[in-house]
Amino acid sequence: MAPSTVHKTFVLLSCTFLGLICGTLYLYLSYSPQLALQLQYLATNALSIALVGSLGVSITGPLAGLVVDKKGYTAPLCAGGSFIVLGYYVLRRQYTHAYLSVWLLCGCLFFVGSGSTFINLACLKCCAVTFPLLRGVATLLPLALYGLLAMFYSVFALVFYPGDTLGFLRFLIVSLALIFALCSPLVMLCDRRNFNGSRTVRLADPVEMANLRSGSAGKDVNLALKLAFAQSQPGPTEVYGVRLLQSPRFWLLFLILGAMASLGQMYIYSVGYMVKALVIRNFELDPVAAASLSVDMLIQNQQQLQVGLLLMTNCIGRLAAGVMGDIITQTFRRSRAWLLFVPAAGLVCTQILGQTIAGHEYLGAASMLLGFFYGYTLCIMPTIVGDVFGMENFLGNWGLVGLAPVIPSFYLTNFFGEVYDSKLTADDSGVYTCILGSHCYRPAFKVGLVVSFLALFLVGVFNFGDRYLMSRARAERRKLVM
Repeated sequence: MAPSTVHKTFVLLSCTFLGLICGTLYLYLSYSPQLALQLQYLATNALSIALVGSLGVSITGPLAGLVVDKKGYTAPLCAGGSFIVLGYYVLRRQYTHAYLSVWLLCGCLFFVGSGSTFINLACLKCCAVTFPLLRGVATLLPLALYGLLAMFYSVFALVFYPGDTLGFLRFLIVSLALIFALCSPLVMLCDRRNFNGSRTVRLADPVEMANLRSGSAGKDVNLALKLAFAQSQPGPTEVYGVRLLQSPRFWLLFLILGAMASLGQMYIYSVGYMVKALVIRNFELDPVAAASLSVDMLIQNQQQLQVGLLLMTNCIGRLAAGVMGDIITQTFRRSRAWLLFVPAAGLVCTQILGQTIAGHEYLGAASMLLGFFYGYTLCIMPTIVGDVFGMENFLGNWGLVGLAPVIPSFYLTNFFGEVYDSKLTADDSGVYTCILGSHCYRPAFKVGLVVSFLALFLVGVFNFGDRYLMSRARAERRKLVM
């Protein structure tokens, strides 16, 4: 029996709300300085811990995709929900008892990242199966709103839990468990209704999203999908495996994503320390005054404000990338790869702003721009990978490209932490604080500026390289004819 429109709408809403909780990992940047103070970590340790959470998101992808394909939605949803709640529960216990273990905190965030991937992939596939003819719109909601709930939590903490990290973590655990309990049963019922029996959708094969028993329906689905990925030039040859690794275009995209995404992650995970340094500098506080409760509340409020701005513009950037991608291909008959110039140039501006902003009241401008261009990059890059290398092996190809930010993010974020730690000064009571304002981290943004110019150059090579080689080949042929 086919599901009704009302039922499918509720499934879509459930998947959307479940997808929202997958981005709560971003919340770490709003309370990481307080966590580091309570557990006596340096900035370098705290930022490395954040990267472990991102690593959990990245390396769990292939396993989560396999589980979703083989076991349906119930198993990955249960695993993902359990991982997220368990991770935050242990993190709160560690904060409460001041248990000094970097590895335990790394494990907590790794669990949160892994659980987010399990839930996200299950929701994406459920949306694609439930709406095979509107797959793009249906899957856009969980993708574009990824992390938007973290913005809500940041605002909520700003209003109801100012300076109360422990109370905020308690509220976070209870609310996430409640959202999961309310929304997951409807998605799990999709397994019982056996949607997959009549509509088989493989995440690794998005072009052939439907294998319907009805021949006419199958033609409609294939037509819709072909129109969704229509290009001005003939479709790309399917490239994967060894051929993918031998392709210069793969390595260009790999380097471009690695450079641009790592700049975004460095800022996201470090903005809490930027706020702290700027607030202390602006009010000319000494280390003792900076450690007072009132100042700590002000700093935490500003941190949560920056998180909210980042996540809001991240969502807008993802939506803008999707819309502009369709416009440039359908209206102007150009490749989506040209849109890479937008975030590449924008990230150059954010690195300049990061160096020059001297007051915390102006940091919101840099946070909004960074959030927009980071979200734009993460949304446009998968579609470019599909356009260039074909959609038959899209998941595997995108999985390889998606690993690009791991090493550069680790380097840049750790470099930021090392620079910040090198500027710390201690008072007589042993409290370490940086009172130099933007000079606490400025060298990190100078390195980031070099990386952003490199990304802009690589985008130019990617878009103009083939044209240059073709013109050279035509010139050589003309010489041979003459």
